[in-house]
Amino acid sequence: MADIFISYSSKDRARAEQLIELLASAGLSVWIDKSGIDVATSWSSEIVDAINGCKAFVVLLSPNSMESVNVIKEVSLASEKRKKIVPLDLEPVALTRDFEYQLAGLQRAPMTNIDSVIRVLAKLGLEATQPPSIKLVKETDGRKSLMILPFEDLSPTGDNAWFADGIANELIAALSRLKQLRVADQQATKDYKRYQGNLPNYAKEMAIRYFIQGDVRKFGDQIKITATLLDIETGDHLWQDSMKGVMNDIFDIQETVAEKVVEGLKVHLASEERKKLVELGTENAEAYELYLKGQEYFDRQTGEGFQLAAKLWSEAIALDSAFAEAYSCKAAALAALYRSFTREPRLLEEGLTLVTDARRMRPRMWSAFAPLTMILLHQGNLKAAEAAAQEFVLKAPEHYLSHFSLGCFYQNTGQAAEAIAPFEESLKRRPGYFSVLFNLVLACADAGREEKEKYWSEIAIPIYEKRLKLFPGEEKTRVDHAALLFWVGRDGEARAAARKLEDLRDGKALFNTACLQAMLKDYPAGILMFRKAIEAGFRATQNLNSFLHDAEGGIGTLNGTPEWEDVRELVEALETTSIG
Repeated sequence: MADIFISYSSKDRARAEQLIELLASAGLSVWIDKSGIDVATSWSSEIVDAINGCKAFVVLLSPNSMESVNVIKEVSLASEKRKKIVPLDLEPVALTRDFEYQLAGLQRAPMTNIDSVIRVLAKLGLEATQPPSIKLVKETDGRKSLMILPFEDLSPTGDNAWFADGIANELIAALSRLKQLRVADQQATKDYKRYQGNLPNYAKEMAIRYFIQGDVRKFGDQIKITATLLDIETGDHLWQDSMKGVMNDIFDIQETVAEKVVEGLKVHLASEERKKLVELGTENAEAYELYLKGQEYFDRQTGEGFQLAAKLWSEAIALDSAFAEAYSCKAAALAALYRSFTREPRLLEEGLTLVTDARRMRPRMWSAFAPLTMILLHQGNLKAAEAAAQEFVLKAPEHYLSHFSLGCFYQNTGQAAEAIAPFEESLKRRPGYFSVLFNLVLACADAGREEKEKYWSEIAIPIYEKRLKLFPGEEKTRVDHAALLFWVGRDGEARAAARKLEDLRDGKALFNTACLQAMLKDYPAGILMFRKAIEAGFRATQNLNSFLHDAEGGIGTLNGTPEWEDVRELVEALETTSIG
């Protein structure tokens, strides 16, 4: 039986598990309910046995535990059994009547002071065998690592997730401008919604020490934003506050949150950086609200989503004709709509006008080069597209996206060898980023650079495996991981991984699986996945034709069969119905 019993509210689980890890690292044995024991059936046996057998009963105090029926029962039982009770504050809180008697006269300590906790336990005869390991995250480049967790929508109507996501995204954009911080991007925040583990484990996997947690309440024009800055190593809340107002106050509220975070992290800002921190795209609150809604639809990455996003950004532009970000975002939506769902040239023409206007309004908004490069590429203006991508690198050399955009241009124009260097430069700015890594490996493979292909694949595989550990159901990552196994010569493992991809639903992931099956010379399986990709809505006819052309030489006895002719007819039908 464990020496230490920890009582906590399930809402404080992440911080309770952090304490366990710290105590365990010091050689102390700890019991905690991790299984959500049902009060009616199991509480009287498992929990009572654990309390009976412990030498110290630790209760974590917070507003959540003050309201927890289970914590109240556990404390009462521990008091009745005359156990040594150690109350630790997750945050300062006034004791309710349910706790006053049992904890009367006991000195409370903050959970963040782990040395004090260890000393208290030592007085009870529980000696640590080694110092606690509290370094959950190692800062490697002098910058402080920070992630904004998804903000929770606590609005009465429950339909303002777009607003919560938008606030988090804007905070990421603002804090990412500071050189002293390494801020996880919007995709990481979006991904975290699907993560099923606890925050300390995630922090270690992703090498992030500081987190911003928050929630929003929006009802009509009234808004309330609550935010907390957490140091995952110590458990300290470095700053927390709630701000109320109306939608017209949103810019002041966001500025306050960003400044408080900077203060909490003890980051010194130069005057130029302070200006960047409060840089606004618009002062029109209504246009800004439409802009945030558009982001939510764009992130869905569907044809309907792109269309709705473009419509909302048009409405934002109508309210503020100088809102450059709305112009650039609409251009990106139209380019994405053209690329994956329709081939209407007017979309590219309008997108080019929009991004040109955006650059005229805000010449230093370098991110506009990304949609500009994509649009010019799709229009066939390769010289201008390359110049735009190179200008992006010249103007924003420290941003991984500028080098990545240039690499993608070369990759999409059949210049795989030229794509390698920009992708490698992108990785220097964002080490271990799996999307850049995969494109780099693909470029090396297409360029016939076998040594580099194997070198980067070996680096990528453990990164992908860590990603799948965090997000086991992520379709693109599963497909790319199987391909990486093929590229390092682990064909048997690649085939085994590919056979597990039949449950995929995303059209692009299905198409990429078809390509992998062809590389593995499993052509019947490749054709099956190819058909599934089309049925799932994959419409990039250039890619589809490339697959047919590349596979035709090796398709052998399948060439000319009903299955082969069937998929050919499907592609021809798609080309006929596409415009342009």
